Amino acid sequence: MGSKRSDLPMQVAQLARDDVVTASRDASVREIAEAMFGQSVGSVVVIEDDDPVGIVTDRDLAVELLAEDGPANLFKSDVELEALTAGDVMTADPLVVDSDDELPRVLHHMTEAHARRIPVVDDNGSLTGILTLDDVVTHLAGESAHVSAQLDNVAGVIRSESPQE
Repeated sequence: MGSKRSDLPMQVAQLARDDVVTASRDASVREIAEAMFGQSVGSVVVIEDDDPVGIVTDRDLAVELLAEDGPANLFKSDVELEALTAGDVMTADPLVVDSDDELPRVLHHMTEAHARRIPVVDDNGSLTGILTLDDVVTHLAGESAHVSAQLDNVAGVIRSESPQE
């Protein structure tokens, strides 16, 4: 007997956050880091005319600025921290998803792109939110706990109505 998937299609819009921290391409790396710290987020979406053109993650900052082979390594180059901008360290042309895309498809794309945070856009390509892997995992964990509780209830009914030996 073949098994059918029981999960219902969920659209990105149902999980995406709309409180996206954004910056311009010429924002300083210090401003980006301060925004991440102040807003307790791991990324800043770089926008031009409301369209996402890049994303700077906390990992981007660490790798670009501190890794030995990072292009803007502060220990090996003459680059001044104050001179570096979002445009210097961002991932340009980031993977984006439409708000009406279905979650399983988006998770596949996130896996392929090794992305934990993805800007969400509308039909015009304008930024409307951000989908984070953390939010997806938290949601799925909650769903899993709900299903587990329901199964415990069903198991209790089965035990109570089963013949006793």
